[in-house]
Order: sequence, then structure tokens, then C-alpha cells
Amino acid sequence: MPDDVQPKKTEKTGKGTQAEMPTPSKQKPILRLLPFFIIIGILAVVALSQTGYIKLPHINLFGQSDVYKIKPDATVGVHSSYEFSELISLLGPESSASPAIYTYYLGSGVGFPPMGLILGIDGVLKGTPTVAGTSKFQVCVKDVGGRSTCRTYSLTVNPAVKKSSTCPTTSNPPCRSVQNGVGVSAVIVPASCNCPSDTNFAQMDNITAGGPYKICTCK
Repeated sequence: MPDDVQPKKTEKTGKGTQAEMPTPSKQKPILRLLPFFIIIGILAVVALSQTGYIKLPHINLFGQSDVYKIKPDATVGVHSSYEFSELISLLGPESSASPAIYTYYLGSGVGFPPMGLILGIDGVLKGTPTVAGTSKFQVCVKDVGGRSTCRTYSLTVNPAVKKSSTCPTTSNPPCRSVQNGVGVSAVIVPASCNCPSDTNFAQMDNITAGGPYKICTCK
């Protein structure tokens, strides 16, 4: 029996039992308007979330993980640098108004970047990794208007590259020797090698084909 219909009442008369017509219950006007208020509230929350003034929690209905893989991988002992400027586009068009000043920071409760890498307020994660493995962490950005957004990333750090057994221990050709009428004052070795014992590291050579190389000057 519907909730808004009361049971029939019967009364006895001289002509027998007579049933009264069911009378609908009176519903308060505020209860009738309650669904309308709920819909208006939901639409207001969604509108505010689109402008960035509030942030709705992400509900994962399908068991998928919104983790963005950072490429390329890092390597232990090799300086790495990554930028997260793509997060600015997630703040919405209102955030591009002048002054366009953004501050980056790590989100809480997710994790931390690999050891040796530090996220600056300019949105650049850089440093020299010290431990191999995969790390998951959250990077957030905030504009001067207080709007903010976050994204979860993962970064894999590969083990250090083993130095080749062909790395020279002394300069080849020898330092101070003359080759084709020119004195040897420096040698180059693969970037994974240490400079020979009779030389000092000068700088990296990232231009010569087959590199990168280290330029090592004679002592």
C-alpha cells in the first residue's frame, strides 16, 4: 500500500457496514522541495570544482590507477631533470589571468620522489638519483588566486651503468707525446669512464659523434 494513502476506515450503520474512501496523507511542502534543493546543491559543487575553487575527491570506480609514468627513466649517478608545467593547463582558463605566478609543491599522503631528486617551487624536479627503484609521488601547482590541482606520477631509477673494462688507466696517446707533429695535451674517454690517472677532468663533450665523452687534460 502506498505510503501516502491511509487505510480505509469502516463504520457500522443501520444498513450494514459502509467503507469510507481512502484519504491521502498531507505531505509537508518542504519535503516536496527537498529533491530540488539537492539537485541545485550538486550543480553548485560541480560548478565550483570546474573553476578550481574547490577540489572534489577522485572516486575510482573501475580499479584503474591514475598514475602518470615519467619518461625517460633516471639512472643512479646520472643527473636528471623533469618539468611539470603541463599541470598549469589543469587549473582552468581563469588561472591564466595576470599575474601568472605558480607555485609547485609535493602532495601529501602519496609518496616522495627518488632519493637525490628535489622538486623546486618552479616545477622542476632535478638532482642525481642515489637509489634504484620506482617511486610514486604527487606534484601539485597553485596559482595566486588559490586554485590548485595535483597529479600522481611514478618515476623509475635504473641501476648505475657499469663502467666498461676498456676504460684506460693512463692516457692514450700518452700525455706530452707528439702525434702527427702536435703535442698531446688532452684525451677523451667515454662518459662512463673515469679520467686516466695522468689527467684531470676538464669538461663534457656532448657534440662529438658517438658520445658523450669526458675531456681530460694532462697534468
